Amino acid sequence: MSDAPAPRAARVGLVAGWSFPAGVFDPLVRQLAFTEVVSFDWSSFASGWLEPGHGEGAAFAAEPAVWVGWSLGGSLLLEAVRRGNLRPTRLVLVQATPCFLAGEGWPGVSRGEWQSLRRAADRAPRRAAAAFRRRFGLPVEPAADAASAAVEGLDWLAELDLRQALAGIEVPVDVWLAPADPLVPVDWPSHLNLPAHLRVNRFAQPGHAAWLDHVAELAGAIASPR
Repeated sequence: MSDAPAPRAARVGLVAGWSFPAGVFDPLVRQLAFTEVVSFDWSSFASGWLEPGHGEGAAFAAEPAVWVGWSLGGSLLLEAVRRGNLRPTRLVLVQATPCFLAGEGWPGVSRGEWQSLRRAADRAPRRAAAAFRRRFGLPVEPAADAASAAVEGLDWLAELDLRQALAGIEVPVDVWLAPADPLVPVDWPSHLNLPAHLRVNRFAQPGHAAWLDHVAELAGAIASPR
């Protein structure tokens, strides 16, 4: 009998959405107990992986193989891949969209709604984050901090249009959506010609934080090889 330790699952990186610190992923991390996991708020990820020159040389060897992003976190993961700063073996986009704002023939949040939130966040980020969570039925805890509620995160949401990048992505992608999500329409994949290696999954529970009601299901999907 071999005394060699069992191989660990691929290292997983988690990136949170706007107004949420990395601690929002604690329930998911507990479910991934046999996987090496590292969690980021969106601001930390953006400052690390969306800077010019990131990922050159041997840096990729120390990075997670599988990346999971919720909401804004998913958009930033796609942007990092588009820039060549991230080379995952798989992406898991949890209630995220390649284009946050609505446009002609594209479902999303109206620019007016986004502008109202941005103005509020510019005046008082934490207060705006708390109101944002109440309005959209999002968890109260962990509370927003200055970095996770920074207005720059909302600017990323408005600026990024990654529909073409997602349609041409070469790595396997798992998309998880939920019914009655007020921020990420469940039907956005039907508006794109997506590659065969992109799989769309749907949670049973509604809302923009539906994944928190399906943590075990999501963890199982993350840990399972494609």
